[in-house]
Amino acid sequence: MTAAEASGEPLRDILRRAAERLVAVHASEDIEEGRLEADLLYGAASGLDRAHVITAGALPAHPEALAAFEALLARRLGHEPLAYILGAREFFGMTFAVGPGCLIPRPETETLVGAALAAIAEHPRARRLVRVADIGTGSGAIALSIAQHAPSATVYGVDVSGEALAWAARNMRRFGLADRVVLLTGDLAEPLSEPIDVLCANLPYVPTDDYEGLPAEIRASEPQIAVEGGATGIELIARLAVQLPTHLAPDCAAAIFELGAGQAGFVEDLVVKALTAAGRGPLDVRVHRDLRGIRRVVEVRYGYPDAEAHPRATE
Repeated sequence: MTAAEASGEPLRDILRRAAERLVAVHASEDIEEGRLEADLLYGAASGLDRAHVITAGALPAHPEALAAFEALLARRLGHEPLAYILGAREFFGMTFAVGPGCLIPRPETETLVGAALAAIAEHPRARRLVRVADIGTGSGAIALSIAQHAPSATVYGVDVSGEALAWAARNMRRFGLADRVVLLTGDLAEPLSEPIDVLCANLPYVPTDDYEGLPAEIRASEPQIAVEGGATGIELIARLAVQLPTHLAPDCAAAIFELGAGQAGFVEDLVVKALTAAGRGPLDVRVHRDLRGIRRVVEVRYGYPDAEAHPRATE
């Protein structure tokens, strides 16, 4: 029996100390974030949602729940990602199953999904069928969010990692989207066999030299293949840009890329060069900022009714 169990210490005091330990280990967190994590870990251990954890704060912790909580807390203090411990991550209003082998969805990627949904809604074929591809689908967060919110879309989720696609398949079944989502194994756009109207990609974009400076929990837990983008950070994006003319619908399409801070101009040049060389145009280039104001997503369209109104980048 722990000291907390023996003394009947209130749960709120146990969780406060746990939050302080989390903040001490994860220097990037503040006390509010630490408390949120402590509440969620205790909730996972006890089967309670956060509201009930907070409500129970004046009561002693249940011995079995406290033992399970301490085991989960030890994992988090050891830099295992919170999403892996909980087995789930919220993204675009949906709860995705995640774990080792797939990248954890980030809030900034919701900017990409929002841009893709707008491109689908504004596509001339929106009232019939829009063919969408998510390259590097991972857990399926992008592909399945799009399918859930765009009933006119058929979505292809492509990934080179079979382990990641297993998580995508699990989530596809979880949301009942197997009738509109097709998962494909392969390198970038190569597995696609029909023209794509809206192609989006959140490929790894962290330069090799910057990878070693990432938080320990990312380097130790999340797949390096989903994070590190080569010497320049945009090597895979450059390869996919070359494939665009082969796989995008010739009359009207949009290509949408998530990228890192400072990479927007380089990615825009790569995509514009590839599509211009293939005779696609006029091109409508748009840059979307995330909630922190970072130029996070580059979108290049052609064939849309208003394409000539935006000949270069707009925000």
